[in-house]
Amino acid sequence: MTTRSKHVNGILTFYDDSTGYERVRPLAPCLYEEDFLRNLVIPASLTAIDVSTSGDSTPLIAADAANGIARLPLDVTSEAQESGLFFNNQRPLVLNQGLIIEIRLALQTLPTLLSEAVWGLAGDKNAVADTVAESIWFKADGDGVIVVESDDTAVDNDDKATGVTVTAGLFKIYRIDCSDIASVKFYIDGDRVAAATTFNMSTVATLKLQPYIHNAKASGAGLGVVDVDYIRAWQRRAA
Repeated sequence: MTTRSKHVNGILTFYDDSTGYERVRPLAPCLYEEDFLRNLVIPASLTAIDVSTSGDSTPLIAADAANGIARLPLDVTSEAQESGLFFNNQRPLVLNQGLIIEIRLALQTLPTLLSEAVWGLAGDKNAVADTVAESIWFKADGDGVIVVESDDTAVDNDDKATGVTVTAGLFKIYRIDCSDIASVKFYIDGDRVAAATTFNMSTVATLKLQPYIHNAKASGAGLGVVDVDYIRAWQRRAA
């Protein structure tokens, strides 16, 4: 492992160049970090999403999992289910303050049928990902094919291909860089993806956002399990 550093939009960031270019320490005025290392309950810094009637969609901390893992399950019960983590619609992250979010995540069980997982940044929660008004995220819709999307209520980019298909249980580092809000960039394990699309979010420059990881299905027997290793988000301090 080699730890290196670089300035991104005026913020000095240290990163590990051996695996996925993990940002190990951003020296940012505003930094949120959760590594799920303590206890067996979802930490108080996050609100768990748990919607099911007969099945089990309860987020949990996986026992004795290396690095600390939050697990977001859907099961095979034929019903609407949601499992996720967010800030309970408290939206303190500001798009035009050099905002970056990084999430190390695995699809422990690939989504099937109507199951869909999204992870990144969002406005207020909705049970259906496509009806969330504001979003900048990665998505797996019924399989391991990863696409990216952005929507600032004015410009909507849906289902842009990354060229990445993940296998079950494989952790990858997903980063969204909003340093240039006229060209938001997506990275998987340090490689930029969907580079052919310009994700212009500048119409709503001061858009307020929250970390958002959501694993859901509207109905049916589809399943999927999302494992989250860590969440880091950082930005300049807004005036």
